[in-house]
Amino acid sequence: MTDQQNTPLFSSKGPPSNSTNFSLSVRVYYEDTDAGGVVYHSNYINYFERARTEWLRTLGFEQDKLVSEQQVIFVVRALDCEYLKPALFNDELFITADIRELGKTSVVFKQQVLRTSKNEEKSKHGDHVVLAEGNVTVVVVDSVKLKPKRLPSFLLEKINKENIK
Repeated sequence: MTDQQNTPLFSSKGPPSNSTNFSLSVRVYYEDTDAGGVVYHSNYINYFERARTEWLRTLGFEQDKLVSEQQVIFVVRALDCEYLKPALFNDELFITADIRELGKTSVVFKQQVLRTSKNEEKSKHGDHVVLAEGNVTVVVVDSVKLKPKRLPSFLLEKINKENIK
């Protein structure tokens, strides 16, 4: 699977070893940065969204089909994000999506944006340094009624199966 520039979504260096669930590789483009070459703050939230979408895809589910066939949409109910260090133009980032809580109608993710450590950086995350981290609560909503609904059993089973590995 590749992004728009035909670069691998997963780095040849591999995802961070501390990620227990899912990691997506993303390259920082000019469009992601401000005039100083630093990633604009709202783009971290976009990166979180991409990682959750790709995580769902690796489970075998496409969001458009979940809407059309199961009337399921995922809505962000709450999120927080701490910005710890800047991501810069051309950095290769790793965006993680780890499930922290699985409820009847919601999923809480812990997400991080990491970069491979540079020579001067030492990190408790091994070869990667955390640039931003947050928690995202996603609620399952009926796409017709626009009201919360239970996480479909087929999706819940798949999530549980993948988290056990």
